[in-house]
Amino acid sequence: MPQIASYDDVKATRIKRDLPKGLGWRTDFLTHPEGVDVTEEPMGFLVEGNHERVIRPHFHENDQFQVVMSGGGVLGKHKLSVHAVHFSRAYTPYGPINFGAEGLGFLTLRARKDPGAQYLPDAREKLVSVPQRAPWQITETPDFTPTGDVTVRPFSAIKDERGLAAYSMSLAPNATATTPDPSQSGGQHIIVTKGSLAFNGRDYQAVTVAFVKSHEGAWQITAGSAGLEAIVLNYPRREAVAANDATIAKAPGYRVWQCALCAFVYDESRGMPDEGVAAGTRWEEVPENWTCPDCSASKSDFQMSVVG
Repeated sequence: MPQIASYDDVKATRIKRDLPKGLGWRTDFLTHPEGVDVTEEPMGFLVEGNHERVIRPHFHENDQFQVVMSGGGVLGKHKLSVHAVHFSRAYTPYGPINFGAEGLGFLTLRARKDPGAQYLPDAREKLVSVPQRAPWQITETPDFTPTGDVTVRPFSAIKDERGLAAYSMSLAPNATATTPDPSQSGGQHIIVTKGSLAFNGRDYQAVTVAFVKSHEGAWQITAGSAGLEAIVLNYPRREAVAANDATIAKAPGYRVWQCALCAFVYDESRGMPDEGVAAGTRWEEVPENWTCPDCSASKSDFQMSVVG
């Protein structure tokens, strides 16, 4: 049976956290059942902070989703908006996370227990020593536009060959639908972002977090009287990640450079106009104080990639 909890169920557990800068809070949604190996149980908690809060670049030992629920901010150099979904593979550094003027609240979701954030540069040696590490991360925003009583729309970029996938779901009032099948994944989180989900004789109002294990199969859900919008997140299966293809296509005469920590690619032919680096800018001409947009690594952490 799915694990499920609404904010109303867990709001009493909201705790204030002592931080070097700014104010922060944490609210746990899913608790571990007694008498089981908690390592294999999911995690789901809400992180909140005011505009002064900054979370330093770091990585985790497990695959992870984050879903923005309120406010805004910047992850690395990428703007965050409400309902944006960020996925990072295990041992992929990201950050810093700068909380916006109205603060920022986001769910952190994992299919299994994690020992916690490992901050850079302190944990850099451990990161680069991990064998067969295949760092990758991406951020995408869902489209909830309905096309009927039930609309299920896959994300275009959050996917891989191990079952990673993300979907938006929109249900009309009292409509029933089956969630995307998690059986070929490493488990599935479902986040009700608007409206409510009717389950076991009660309405779970947004925000609600549920987790379905891969062996439990697809879950039939029913929207409440106000309808429902939800984000469905399928984790990759826990198996070896295929090695990154070292061949990266490039425009003739240009090179590509890849971050050794998070695998972000700088393509000389494209540059980064949003950061003032014009298309065609050679690596040597990129300012020395420029940092990786995803994990804030320095230029010295980039390596020229094999070209196609």
